[in-house]
Amino acid sequence: MRHIPNILSLSRIPFSIALLFLAKYPYAFLFAYAVAGVFDVLDGYLARRFHWETALGAKMDSVGDTVFLVCVISAAVLTMDFNIETYNFAALAVLSAVRMGNMVFTKVKFGKFAYIHSKFVRYSTVPIFFLLPLCIMRREVLNVPLLAMLIIVIMACLEETWILRIMDDYDVNMKSIYHMKKLKKRQALEIEIKEREEVAA
Repeated sequence: MRHIPNILSLSRIPFSIALLFLAKYPYAFLFAYAVAGVFDVLDGYLARRFHWETALGAKMDSVGDTVFLVCVISAAVLTMDFNIETYNFAALAVLSAVRMGNMVFTKVKFGKFAYIHSKFVRYSTVPIFFLLPLCIMRREVLNVPLLAMLIIVIMACLEETWILRIMDDYDVNMKSIYHMKKLKKRQALEIEIKEREEVAA
């Protein structure tokens, strides 16, 4: 049973590749896109819900994410009229810089290239997930909605930066800056209680 998330991660790959061939067929494209998206949500949810997380599973999830992203972008290139405004290129540049900066920061501080799967980061990409197929089917970039969504993702990544800055031990599933601060307060309280006990002894 604990291999179900890994199976779902792998199952995303053929559906993702199918997007390259279905971009001109809206209903078939939406079906493959939806299945890949549902599998993406389910693999992580099941792994966390039943404690089936593994290092292999994390890698397979990353591979599935990468293949899905590459295939969606490729499908967009093949079908869309790229009328992207300059402000969206700027937002994408900022997002890429923050994302890469977080990864390098994690490597320097914790010795690994990785990202935190915070709630804000996970949920901030949901609107883009719905926007992409709409753009592909309309054969054009919806610039204003895209900018709004990119700003939300940038804010989520900046929260990740904040978490990394105050985090002592790397936790890929740290939920939010609120939970990080709550953990720090609890740790500080535990240290204070321990010191009092040592003094009393």
